Amino acid sequence: MRIRQLVLLSAFLLTDGGLSSKEKNWLIYFRNKDAEIIKSFQRTLKSLTGKVGYVSERGDGTQYIRLVDNNLAEELFSLSRAYRTKACYNFPRCQHLSGKLSSCLLFGIINVDGVEYPKAQIPKEVFSSEELGNEFLKIYGSCDGAVSVVPARNKRGSLFLVRKVLFSVKHPQLNSQLTKLLKKLGYNPSQYKDQIRLTKRDDIEKFHSEIGFIDKSKISNHSIFLSGFEKNHILKMVVDSYENPKFLLDFLIKKRPSSRLIWD
Repeated sequence: MRIRQLVLLSAFLLTDGGLSSKEKNWLIYFRNKDAEIIKSFQRTLKSLTGKVGYVSERGDGTQYIRLVDNNLAEELFSLSRAYRTKACYNFPRCQHLSGKLSSCLLFGIINVDGVEYPKAQIPKEVFSSEELGNEFLKIYGSCDGAVSVVPARNKRGSLFLVRKVLFSVKHPQLNSQLTKLLKKLGYNPSQYKDQIRLTKRDDIEKFHSEIGFIDKSKISNHSIFLSGFEKNHILKMVVDSYENPKFLLDFLIKKRPSSRLIWD
Protein backbone atom coordinates (compact mmCIF):
# COMPACT_ATOMS: atom_id res chain seq x y z
CA MET A 1 0.00 0.00 0.00
CA ARG A 2 2.72 2.47 0.93
CA ILE A 3 4.76 1.87 -2.23
CA ARG A 4 1.65 2.63 -4.32
CA GLN A 5 1.16 5.96 -2.53
CA LEU A 6 4.86 6.79 -2.92
CA VAL A 7 4.70 6.10 -6.66
CA LEU A 8 1.61 8.30 -7.03
CA LEU A 9 3.30 11.09 -5.06
CA SER A 10 6.29 10.80 -7.39
CA ALA A 11 3.99 11.49 -10.37
CA PHE A 12 2.95 14.79 -8.81
CA LEU A 13 6.54 15.72 -7.99
CA LEU A 14 7.93 14.85 -11.43
CA THR A 15 5.44 17.26 -13.02
CA ASP A 16 4.57 20.30 -10.89
CA GLY A 17 6.64 19.64 -7.79
CA GLY A 18 10.02 18.56 -6.57
CA LEU A 19 12.47 18.08 -3.71
CA SER A 20 14.96 20.75 -2.74
CA SER A 21 17.44 21.05 0.09
CA LYS A 22 16.74 23.45 2.93
CA GLU A 23 19.93 23.65 4.96
CA LYS A 24 20.30 19.99 6.07
CA ASN A 25 16.69 19.09 5.41
CA TRP A 26 14.63 18.18 2.36
CA LEU A 27 11.64 20.25 1.30
CA ILE A 28 8.90 18.46 -0.65
CA TYR A 29 6.83 20.94 -2.65
CA PHE A 30 4.07 21.15 -5.25
CA ARG A 31 2.59 24.07 -7.22
CA ASN A 32 -0.63 24.11 -9.22
CA LYS A 33 -3.70 26.28 -9.83
CA ASP A 34 -6.29 23.52 -10.18
CA ALA A 35 -8.25 22.93 -6.97
CA GLU A 36 -8.99 19.26 -7.72
CA ILE A 37 -5.37 18.44 -8.54
CA ILE A 38 -4.26 20.15 -5.33
CA LYS A 39 -6.79 18.15 -3.30
CA SER A 40 -5.58 14.91 -4.90
CA PHE A 41 -1.95 15.79 -4.13
CA GLN A 42 -2.79 16.61 -0.52
CA ARG A 43 -4.73 13.36 -0.06
CA THR A 44 -1.72 11.43 -1.32
CA LEU A 45 0.66 13.38 0.91
CA LYS A 46 -1.59 12.89 3.95
CA SER A 47 -1.79 9.14 3.33
CA LEU A 48 1.99 8.99 3.70
CA THR A 49 2.66 11.58 6.42
CA GLY A 50 -0.63 12.37 8.13
CA LYS A 51 -0.15 15.96 6.97
CA VAL A 52 -1.48 17.98 4.02
CA GLY A 53 1.45 20.39 3.96
CA TYR A 54 1.66 24.14 4.44
CA VAL A 55 -0.21 26.08 1.77
CA SER A 56 0.44 29.59 0.48
CA GLU A 57 -0.76 31.41 -2.62
CA ARG A 58 1.75 32.81 -5.08
CA GLY A 59 1.39 35.95 -7.15
CA ASP A 60 0.58 33.96 -10.29
CA GLY A 61 -2.45 32.37 -8.61
CA THR A 62 -0.84 28.99 -7.95
CA GLN A 63 -1.14 27.23 -4.63
CA TYR A 64 2.26 26.31 -3.20
CA ILE A 65 2.23 23.29 -0.87
CA ARG A 66 5.37 22.39 1.05
CA LEU A 67 6.50 20.01 3.75
CA VAL A 68 9.89 19.27 5.28
CA ASP A 69 10.25 15.51 5.75
CA ASN A 70 13.65 13.84 5.47
CA ASN A 71 12.34 10.30 5.86
CA LEU A 72 9.80 10.73 3.07
CA ALA A 73 12.46 12.33 0.88
CA GLU A 74 14.72 9.30 1.38
CA GLU A 75 11.89 6.98 0.27
CA LEU A 76 11.17 9.15 -2.76
CA PHE A 77 14.83 9.16 -3.80
CA SER A 78 14.72 5.36 -3.84
CA LEU A 79 12.15 5.67 -6.67
CA SER A 80 13.81 8.46 -8.63
CA ARG A 81 17.24 9.94 -8.07
CA ALA A 82 15.89 13.41 -8.82
CA TYR A 83 12.57 15.21 -9.24
CA ARG A 84 13.81 18.27 -11.08
CA THR A 85 13.14 17.77 -14.80
CA LYS A 86 14.80 20.89 -16.24
CA ALA A 87 18.36 20.83 -17.54
CA CYS A 88 20.84 21.63 -14.77
CA TYR A 89 21.88 24.98 -16.28
CA ASN A 90 18.32 26.16 -16.98
CA PHE A 91 16.88 28.80 -14.68
CA PRO A 92 16.75 28.33 -11.78
CA ARG A 93 20.10 26.54 -11.99
CA CYS A 94 20.61 23.32 -10.04
CA GLN A 95 21.81 24.00 -6.52
CA HIS A 96 24.84 21.74 -6.91
CA LEU A 97 26.25 24.24 -9.43
CA SER A 98 26.61 26.64 -6.49
CA GLY A 99 28.09 23.93 -4.27
CA LYS A 100 24.85 23.39 -2.33
CA LEU A 101 23.20 20.12 -1.37
CA SER A 102 21.01 18.70 -4.14
CA SER A 103 20.01 15.40 -5.68
CA CYS A 104 22.62 15.96 -8.41
CA LEU A 105 25.34 16.35 -5.78
CA LEU A 106 24.24 13.11 -4.12
CA PHE A 107 23.47 10.94 -7.14
CA GLY A 108 25.19 12.59 -10.10
CA ILE A 109 23.81 13.73 -13.44
CA ILE A 110 23.15 12.36 -16.92
CA ASN A 111 24.51 13.95 -20.09
CA VAL A 112 22.32 13.98 -23.19
CA ASP A 113 23.74 15.59 -26.35
CA GLY A 114 26.08 17.70 -24.25
CA VAL A 115 23.33 18.92 -21.91
CA GLU A 116 23.38 17.98 -18.23
CA TYR A 117 20.17 16.79 -16.55
CA PRO A 118 19.31 15.51 -13.06
CA LYS A 119 18.69 11.76 -12.84
CA ALA A 120 14.90 12.00 -12.86
CA GLN A 121 13.20 8.75 -13.80
CA ILE A 122 9.84 7.00 -13.74
CA PRO A 123 9.71 4.54 -10.82
CA LYS A 124 10.31 1.00 -12.05
CA GLU A 125 7.20 -0.19 -10.19
CA VAL A 126 4.89 1.36 -12.80
CA PHE A 127 6.26 -1.01 -15.45
CA SER A 128 5.30 -4.12 -13.49
CA SER A 129 1.70 -3.18 -12.68
CA GLU A 130 -0.86 -2.13 -15.30
CA GLU A 131 -3.07 -0.62 -12.60
CA LEU A 132 -0.24 1.42 -11.13
CA GLY A 133 0.93 2.45 -14.60
CA ASN A 134 -2.55 3.77 -15.39
CA GLU A 135 -2.74 5.64 -12.08
CA PHE A 136 0.69 7.19 -12.66
CA LEU A 137 -0.34 8.36 -16.14
CA LYS A 138 -3.62 9.81 -14.84
CA ILE A 139 -1.70 12.08 -12.46
CA TYR A 140 1.08 12.87 -14.91
CA GLY A 141 -1.41 13.72 -17.66
CA SER A 142 -3.56 15.82 -15.34
CA CYS A 143 -0.57 17.95 -14.29
CA ASP A 144 1.58 18.03 -17.43
CA GLY A 145 -0.80 16.80 -20.10
CA ALA A 146 -3.91 17.80 -22.00
CA VAL A 147 -6.67 16.81 -24.34
CA SER A 148 -6.53 18.89 -27.49
CA VAL A 149 -9.12 19.18 -30.25
CA VAL A 150 -9.23 21.86 -32.94
CA PRO A 151 -11.26 22.28 -36.10
CA ALA A 152 -9.28 22.50 -39.31
CA ARG A 153 -9.93 22.79 -43.05
CA ASN A 154 -8.40 20.58 -45.69
CA LYS A 155 -7.35 21.79 -49.14
CA ARG A 156 -10.92 21.40 -50.38
CA GLY A 157 -12.19 23.64 -47.59
CA SER A 158 -13.94 20.83 -45.71
CA LEU A 159 -13.91 20.89 -41.92
CA PHE A 160 -12.40 18.08 -39.87
CA LEU A 161 -11.16 17.57 -36.30
CA VAL A 162 -7.55 17.29 -35.13
CA ARG A 163 -7.68 15.25 -31.92
CA LYS A 164 -4.82 14.62 -29.46
CA VAL A 165 -4.06 13.54 -25.94
CA LEU A 166 -0.62 14.81 -25.10
CA PHE A 167 2.00 14.73 -22.37
CA SER A 168 4.60 17.46 -21.95
CA VAL A 169 7.96 15.78 -21.23
CA LYS A 170 11.12 17.84 -21.78
CA HIS A 171 13.51 15.65 -19.77
CA PRO A 172 14.94 13.20 -22.35
CA GLN A 173 15.10 10.19 -20.03
CA LEU A 174 11.55 10.76 -18.79
CA ASN A 175 10.41 11.26 -22.37
CA SER A 176 11.80 7.87 -23.41
CA GLN A 177 10.49 6.11 -20.30
CA LEU A 178 6.98 7.58 -20.60
CA THR A 179 6.87 6.51 -24.25
CA LYS A 180 7.97 3.01 -23.20
CA LEU A 181 5.29 2.91 -20.51
CA LEU A 182 2.56 3.90 -22.94
CA LYS A 183 3.69 1.21 -25.38
CA LYS A 184 3.77 -1.40 -22.61
CA LEU A 185 0.17 -0.49 -21.76
CA GLY A 186 -0.88 -1.03 -25.36
CA TYR A 187 -0.70 2.48 -26.85
CA ASN A 188 0.96 3.71 -30.04
CA PRO A 189 2.42 7.08 -28.99
CA SER A 190 4.16 9.58 -31.24
CA GLN A 191 7.34 10.78 -29.54
CA TYR A 192 8.69 14.32 -29.96
CA LYS A 193 11.56 16.13 -28.28
CA ASP A 194 9.43 17.74 -25.57
CA GLN A 195 6.04 16.06 -26.01
CA ILE A 196 4.37 12.68 -26.43
CA ARG A 197 1.07 12.44 -28.31
CA LEU A 198 -1.76 9.97 -28.73
CA THR A 199 -3.51 10.72 -32.01
CA LYS A 200 -5.06 7.44 -33.15
CA ARG A 201 -8.74 6.77 -32.45
CA ASP A 202 -8.07 3.48 -30.65
CA ASP A 203 -5.50 5.14 -28.37
CA ILE A 204 -7.71 8.09 -27.43
CA GLU A 205 -10.70 5.83 -26.77
CA LYS A 206 -8.50 3.51 -24.68
CA PHE A 207 -7.11 6.46 -22.70
CA HIS A 208 -10.65 7.69 -22.05
CA SER A 209 -11.94 4.31 -20.85
CA GLU A 210 -8.89 3.16 -18.86
CA ILE A 211 -7.10 6.28 -17.59
CA GLY A 212 -8.62 9.72 -18.12
CA PHE A 213 -7.73 12.73 -15.96
CA ILE A 214 -8.19 13.53 -12.27
CA ASP A 215 -11.91 13.93 -11.72
CA LYS A 216 -13.15 17.53 -12.20
CA SER A 217 -9.67 18.86 -13.05
CA LYS A 218 -9.91 21.64 -15.62
CA ILE A 219 -8.18 22.73 -18.80
CA SER A 220 -5.74 25.53 -17.96
CA ASN A 221 -5.64 29.01 -19.42
CA HIS A 222 -2.93 27.81 -21.82
CA SER A 223 -5.91 26.87 -23.98
CA ILE A 224 -7.48 30.07 -25.30
CA PHE A 225 -10.81 28.54 -26.26
CA LEU A 226 -11.36 25.64 -23.84
CA SER A 227 -9.91 27.05 -20.61
CA GLY A 228 -12.08 26.21 -17.60
CA PHE A 229 -13.80 23.16 -19.09
CA GLU A 230 -13.30 19.87 -17.27
CA LYS A 231 -10.67 17.77 -19.04
CA ASN A 232 -12.73 14.60 -18.82
CA HIS A 233 -15.77 16.36 -20.25
CA ILE A 234 -13.84 17.49 -23.34
CA LEU A 235 -12.18 14.06 -23.61
CA LYS A 236 -15.65 12.45 -23.65
CA MET A 237 -16.77 14.92 -26.36
CA VAL A 238 -13.69 13.97 -28.41
CA VAL A 239 -14.48 10.26 -28.12
CA ASP A 240 -18.14 10.83 -28.99
CA SER A 241 -17.10 12.90 -32.01
CA TYR A 242 -15.77 9.84 -33.81
CA GLU A 243 -19.41 8.83 -34.32
CA ASN A 244 -20.89 12.35 -34.47
CA PRO A 245 -18.25 14.95 -35.44
CA LYS A 246 -20.76 17.69 -36.28
CA PHE A 247 -21.77 18.31 -32.67
CA LEU A 248 -18.17 18.91 -31.55
CA LEU A 249 -17.33 20.87 -34.70
CA ASP A 250 -20.26 23.21 -34.10
CA PHE A 251 -19.25 23.61 -30.45
CA LEU A 252 -15.65 24.47 -31.36
CA ILE A 253 -16.59 26.82 -34.20
CA LYS A 254 -18.66 28.86 -31.74
CA LYS A 255 -15.59 29.12 -29.50
CA ARG A 256 -13.31 30.61 -32.16
CA PRO A 257 -13.65 32.84 -35.22
CA SER A 258 -13.22 31.11 -38.60
CA SER A 259 -10.02 33.11 -39.12
CA ARG A 260 -8.45 31.05 -36.31
CA LEU A 261 -9.01 27.69 -38.02
CA ILE A 262 -5.85 25.79 -38.84
CA TRP A 263 -5.21 24.46 -42.34
CA ASP A 264 -3.80 21.13 -43.34
